[in-house]
Amino acid sequence: MTDIVSRWREFEETLGKNGFGWALEYAPADLRWARTASHPHGARLDHLLPADYRTFVQEVGYPVLGFRSYDRRGTTFLPPEAMAVLSVEIYDEEHGFPDPVDGAPTRCRHAFFAGYDLSDLGGYSLAADGVWVVENAVAVEHVGTFTEWLLGELADVERRVAEPGFLAETDPDGAADPHRLLDYSLEPDLSRPPYSVADLELRWVEDQADHPYSYGLIDGEGRWRVPMGRRYEEVRPFRDGVAEVRLPVEDGSSGGPWTRIDTGGRPVDQPPSR
Repeated sequence: MTDIVSRWREFEETLGKNGFGWALEYAPADLRWARTASHPHGARLDHLLPADYRTFVQEVGYPVLGFRSYDRRGTTFLPPEAMAVLSVEIYDEEHGFPDPVDGAPTRCRHAFFAGYDLSDLGGYSLAADGVWVVENAVAVEHVGTFTEWLLGELADVERRVAEPGFLAETDPDGAADPHRLLDYSLEPDLSRPPYSVADLELRWVEDQADHPYSYGLIDGEGRWRVPMGRRYEEVRPFRDGVAEVRLPVEDGSSGGPWTRIDTGGRPVDQPPSR
């Protein structure tokens, strides 16, 4: 079996030697995403993640590769929360969408692990038989094992960067978050410290059906700490039992103040907001 970690390190070197090291970043494993209201208890994906994928993300992490904004030939690997949020939206042509189970995580047939379009769900999923191409949220084509898929992707990118004139197709200023992984997250600040285990047990749930959005807070045991409701314009993740939320304002604008709340939604003392 090909050592995919060593092969990835070779790929990193190739990008650097060709002057494209700026096109590769890494997302934090604890990047926070809000769950969807239709699947508030998250997703079950462990049964879909093969050993070679697990080895890759353990040793390498979650690469974000793009040579310009919305680069469809680049790829963003999704950290666990983002992967769980998007995997429940993948349609399998034989079985349809995964069905939510009341009070339990949704068992998925596809783990949407990497994408080039995180809005319309274009990218790649892991299923019981390997990697599938996903187009507009539909798994459409099986393309082999994770290792086979990854080796093919790396070879394709290496061919591209070696082509004369490829530099003219790139936009370094637009490649920092090429597929909006960070932009869609709850807190895109990569300089912040890691979240604690207790922090990660508190998950915001979001419903974008109306404005302001509806938000609720659910814990690791599936209990609603804050019921769904249109209380906040925007929310940030919890740290040490406290989160910042942005409140609506009477004129309907989106410029409401940030307020600190506890895990029950009650206001707490207000130090200066970031």
